[in-house]
Order: sequence, then C-alpha cells, then structure tokens
Amino acid sequence: MSVLVSVIVPNYNHHHFLAKRLKTIAEQTYPHLEIILLDDASSDASVPVLQAFSQSEPRVTKFIRNTHNSGGAFHQWIKGVAQAKGKYLWIAETDDFSDLHFVETLVATLEKNNHAALAYCHSTWVDSDTNSLGLMDIHLPYFEQNYWEQDGCLDGDEINRHFMPFRNVIRNASSAIFRLSSFKQALRHFEPSGPIDDWLFYVQLIKGRQLCFVAQALNYCGLHEANFSRSLTSQSYFRNSRQRLKLMRKILALYYGQSHCVYDALKILWDNRFKYKAVDRLIDSHKDLGCYGLYGFNDLAKYFVSRTEIKPKFIFDQKVLDSSYSGIPFSELNSTDLAHLDTVVIMSIYYQKPMRHALMDMGFNGQVLVLQPNKESD
Repeated sequence: MSVLVSVIVPNYNHHHFLAKRLKTIAEQTYPHLEIILLDDASSDASVPVLQAFSQSEPRVTKFIRNTHNSGGAFHQWIKGVAQAKGKYLWIAETDDFSDLHFVETLVATLEKNNHAALAYCHSTWVDSDTNSLGLMDIHLPYFEQNYWEQDGCLDGDEINRHFMPFRNVIRNASSAIFRLSSFKQALRHFEPSGPIDDWLFYVQLIKGRQLCFVAQALNYCGLHEANFSRSLTSQSYFRNSRQRLKLMRKILALYYGQSHCVYDALKILWDNRFKYKAVDRLIDSHKDLGCYGLYGFNDLAKYFVSRTEIKPKFIFDQKVLDSSYSGIPFSELNSTDLAHLDTVVIMSIYYQKPMRHALMDMGFNGQVLVLQPNKESD
C-alpha cells in the first residue's frame, strides 16, 4: 500500500504526553505519512518538543503555532484538514498513543471498502504511567446488538438512527483513520458549536456511508484530570445535555422522524439529569463511610473520587485489574477484600439490582449505598 496518510497532531498543553505520542507516530509500520503539527498556544513546554520533532522527522510538512488559543479542538482539526494532501486522515490527539501497526491495519481495511468514510478500532484507557485501565466501552445496555465484538463494516444510517442518539460510538478520534474526501465533504455542512462537536460531526460524516470496525485494541487513550470529557461534573453534564438535544434534533431532521431511538435516548438523558448531584448528595449525607470500596468504574466513580478526601480502599471492577486509579487499586469482586470493608458504594445506575445480588452472593454484610439520580433533592 502506497497511498498517503495525512497525520494531524493537534496539541494543547500536553508536554508530558508528547514524547510517546510522537514516537508511536514516527515508528508506524506504515511509512507513507505526511505529518502536520499544530499547537494551540500552549503555555507549557510543548513547543520546543514539537519544534525538535519537526526538525528531526523529514515527514513533517507543517508546524502551525497559534498565537491565541482557538477555544476548541475541532477548530484545530479544521485547520489541519486544510493542509492535508493524503487519501486518508489520522487525527492523532496528543494525550493518546498507538500500536505501531495501527495505520497499516486500518488503511488496509479502508482500501478494501471504498464506501467507508472511516475505519476504527478499540481503545484502551491508560493512566499517566500507561498502565491499562480497561477497554473503552462502545456498547451500551440500551443497544439490542453489540457490533463491536468482531471486525465488520456497518451502515452509517443505521448507526445514526439506532445508536448515535444514545452514545457517540466513535469514542475517540485517535482510534480512527478517515477518508479525507468524505471528511472534507462533511465539513461543508458543519459549524463547530460546543463540547461534543465530534459527535455532531460524525453523524453528518457517516450519513449515506459505511464505517468499518477492527476489533483490536490498537489505540491507547490517556485518562487524566485535564481532559474535559473524562472529568465530568453536574455543570458540565448540563452543558453537554444541551448539546445532546441539538444532536437529537439533527438526527430527527436528517431522517425525518425515522429514528424512534431519539425518544428513548431523551428519556434516559432526562432520567440521568441529576446523576452527578446524586453523587454529591450521597457524599454529603454519609460523612463517615468507614473503610469503604466503590463497585464499578465509570465517570461517576471518577467524580466520586475527585469529591472525597478519604479515598476508597478498593475499586471493584471486572474489566480492570492489576492497575489503579488515583492511587486506588482495582480489584475483582471477592469475599477476601470485601471482608475488610464497612461500606460498598454501587456506582452504576442501570445495574444496581444485579450488583446488590452479587454482593449478597459474596456474603457481604456491611452497608450498601446506591445513587438516586432521578430527583434534585431528597
């Protein structure tokens, strides 16, 4: 394969992540790349690192430095796309990194599927020391089918109607290689407007096209406090909800009311509108949890950890083992660890009932607390 892939590297204050990101771009097994570096007026030591890379890597064709911050990552995407000359496009976000076979694998998939606007893969969450925090979930319990267990190409209109109202199933831009012509065409009908610009854009991008999936974890996504989308609060949830309503209106407009899933997604959004406040209420009403653990690792668990001075002894999660989050070890649910705890706080809203049963089956006799998200105050 000799087609050119344009690699956009949009950086903002990611000095600590840049070395690994740039190394895993330069060492890709697919060599035919043009690399476009962008810095959005970083205030850390990013620019010297990018400058040195641009001088040492001959495939760097542009290094664009903003004198003022653009206010959003999508603006940097647009600026990079304007410079791109490849058949395919990779938006290599700078707090992520990749397997060295990433480009080779996804380009091969796209070359076999001319109607696909993109090909993408599984992503693994990693901490600041690149320890695994488990696969990034794509499937939701609201979905009737899990398309992401095996390789395959999906109909973009079906994904828009049945899946995108609930979740952006293209969870991380770095996990995808895009067909540049499709990307540019979709940009003609898109205006950046907020924190879920990528989600809104993908709806437009895959309409009338296909998207292909490779069921390999070839992308690694950094989980850290500075990343807005990974550190939600009640306030950011409401901001994002307003954008979600815009997305649902867009889907309805594109498909003339054919997406009945929009109404189901609206109900879930409404039911969950106070989920972060539910964490606040639980913490405020239970000042002494004793020695406790969290059951389930998700955005609510991350928010809980950020709000408490006395941290949990364990985070129980079946998908993440042999790692930690903010110094808290992950553990499989087991009677040995539970015997040390006074309290377990269930972090899932949807799976509360089976999780309670799992604790009972393990013989846990301590206090079990659950979130009550459907009301603003008790």
